[in-house]
Amino acid sequence: MKLYLKFVVQVFFAAVAAVVAALVDDKVDAAEWINVFIVALGAVGVLGAGNLPDGVWRYTKTIVSGATAAATLLVSFVSDGGTITPSEWLQVALAAAAALGVLVAPGPLVTTVARDGRGRTLA
Repeated sequence: MKLYLKFVVQVFFAAVAAVVAALVDDKVDAAEWINVFIVALGAVGVLGAGNLPDGVWRYTKTIVSGATAAATLLVSFVSDGGTITPSEWLQVALAAAAALGVLVAPGPLVTTVARDGRGRTLA
C-alpha cells in the first residue's frame, strides 16, 4: 500500500472535490466538472511521476499535484470572468490539500544506482 499512497491521496481528494461541488450549491456546473477532471488527471500524473531520490526531482509527485491545484484555480478564475464561486474555492482548497498530502505521504524507498558509460548498472 505504501507504494501507492501518494496516488491514493490524490484520488481521495479528487473524489471529495466532486462531492463538494455537488453539495455546496446542489448543482455541478461545467467549470466544477473541469476542476474534478483536472484533480483526477493529477492522480494519473502522480502515479506516473518518478520516485527519484535526489535534488528537486524527489518532489516530482508534489510538483505534479501542485500544478493540478494551480490549473484548478486558473479554470475557476477564467470560467466566470474573474469570479470564483464558493464551491470552486473549496475545490481549489482541496486541490492544494492534495498537493500537501502528496508531499507528506510516504513514498517507496528509492536508491541511487550508478551506471557506467554503456548504461550498465555498477555493483
